[in-house]
Amino acid sequence: MKGDIITMARLLVVALLLPLLCAAAADSFKPATYAIGDPVPISCLNRTLESGEHVTDEHGILQYVPFLTCAETGRPLELRYLSEDPLNCTVKAISDDTFHLWEFYIHNDSPLSCRVPARPLSGDRHITGDVGVEAGEWIPFVISLTGKLDLTHLHISTTINVILHTGSSSQDDDLLFPGIIDSATAYSVSPNLDSTRIIIGDDLPLRFNIRWYTGVDLPLSDSAVNDWGKNRCYGEHVTLSTFMYCILTAICTAIACTAWFLGFEFPKRLRRVRIGSVAGSGYALNSSSNNGGGKSSYAAVPNGALGAGGAGWYTKKD
Repeated sequence: MKGDIITMARLLVVALLLPLLCAAAADSFKPATYAIGDPVPISCLNRTLESGEHVTDEHGILQYVPFLTCAETGRPLELRYLSEDPLNCTVKAISDDTFHLWEFYIHNDSPLSCRVPARPLSGDRHITGDVGVEAGEWIPFVISLTGKLDLTHLHISTTINVILHTGSSSQDDDLLFPGIIDSATAYSVSPNLDSTRIIIGDDLPLRFNIRWYTGVDLPLSDSAVNDWGKNRCYGEHVTLSTFMYCILTAICTAIACTAWFLGFEFPKRLRRVRIGSVAGSGYALNSSSNNGGGKSSYAAVPNGALGAGGAGWYTKKD
């Protein structure tokens, strides 16, 4: 009997502790997510100088190398999660190999195909059991460069717009913005107005304008709100702020009109009724009898004149 009680107590303890152990295990295996300001490294396909073809490693996996080193930081180009500050990256003294690779990129024979990690990287790259399959979540990041090729130099549009989308939902309610990257792209702008002439040995100044969007939808072109997807335009044309602006405008207009009427227009009209115009005329009511009939009548007289016999007259303006 005593042994059965001990066994039941042990089972009860296990039943109580099992959910806690499962929850702790789930938290320990929870996928990593970005926090605001975390670095987002950019790596690009390694290509051959002869033909621009991509290079694979001994496992048959496409070989990616870090983006060019920026003189401003001394590190390969990195984005900051949810940061929309303009990013400058000056590549010092373009080498002969880099110059010829950028010829491929400008001519679009071999695009500048890069990638960014969907989640923060943890440790070294892992190879799965299948040949040519790399573990991890990677998002394609193709940079479309525009420019002009000449025999001895390049014209490159060095201003690049970058658009990234974050995840549209999150299982953690505490996260205001899901900490993963869903998609990304980049493209040069103003190639005919803002291009830089480059020869071997020159510095290559790149400027990146970055925008982050929550979910897969883009805001309307006239949307001026830009807060990492928060309060962005979701298709509605009348927002609460616009409605409140209209209400406040109507109230202020009504107050101004009322103050003008009571302070200026109404006193002005009141003075006209009381004293009339000096050069005008009015109608006078004669209170004395007319021809013995005892009837009153109106007569046109100048304002301020007295009736027959000095009787009082009430005048009103036409």
